[in-house]
Amino acid sequence: MATTIVPSNLIVSITESYSLNGVDYGNTMAKTYLNNDRVSQRVMSIAGKGSESITWTNILALSTLDGQGQVVKDNYQYFRITNLDSVNTLHLRVYNGSDYLAFQVSPASSKLFMDAGIDSPTGAGTVTFADIEAIAGQSSSASDAIDVEFIMVTS
Repeated sequence: MATTIVPSNLIVSITESYSLNGVDYGNTMAKTYLNNDRVSQRVMSIAGKGSESITWTNILALSTLDGQGQVVKDNYQYFRITNLDSVNTLHLRVYNGSDYLAFQVSPASSKLFMDAGIDSPTGAGTVTFADIEAIAGQSSSASDAIDVEFIMVTS
């Protein structure tokens, strides 16, 4: 099958603007990811953690094939997740097949994974997105679900 998808570049720009006592601080950083042809973007509900903190909602799987709720991990370029809740924290769990890396995303905040490496807290070295198999989340509330939005771009 011949595709009609034309790969394009993803440009991510982060602008910081801060003024303190009349002095301006900040910067703009732009990064370009070349020749991408896949994007997954979604707004979804993440369940509360439950009374035993065991409820996790699967957000995205990274595998060797494109499929329902999963992308090809070897083609990873960029991932951003935003906690759309105004009260509860998003507990984000990244799984590499044997270990979990945990992150907290405060209300109305985002977490960016802009390159392929994540430092492992176990001292075992660097965990790359080529190692990641799943990303899951839970609300910090025992019962209140939260909404998140994510975008994953792959080449």
